[in-house]
Amino acid sequence: MRKDKVIKETKYCQILAQSKVSDGAYTYCIEKVFVKEMNRPEIRFCLYKDVNNQLEKYVPRSLDVTEIEFLDLMKGAISLGIFSKELIEGIRGAITHKKSKDTMSLNDTNKEEGKENDK
Repeated sequence: MRKDKVIKETKYCQILAQSKVSDGAYTYCIEKVFVKEMNRPEIRFCLYKDVNNQLEKYVPRSLDVTEIEFLDLMKGAISLGIFSKELIEGIRGAITHKKSKDTMSLNDTNKEEGKENDK
């Protein structure tokens, strides 16, 4: 049996945590869900819309957000524990690797430009 507090339960999953950003028309979420059929936790990026008879009705379509909204969702997801420590470390490693790769690429470009100027 799951120990996590269940926010909402559907036939498909249990919603365990939600990071939300709303623009008035839609609510954008990163959720920690437990998928019943797969018997495992997963991260879901999703969209909700208030409709006449239901608040935050799930909308089965892609989640399109601005970078600011995405950053707000990510911050919320991290603070709510939606992402595991391993995932956060993996993301941190990917960013660090990208930065060092960009720096190496920039250094290589600067070296090549220096060689051309020596000619």
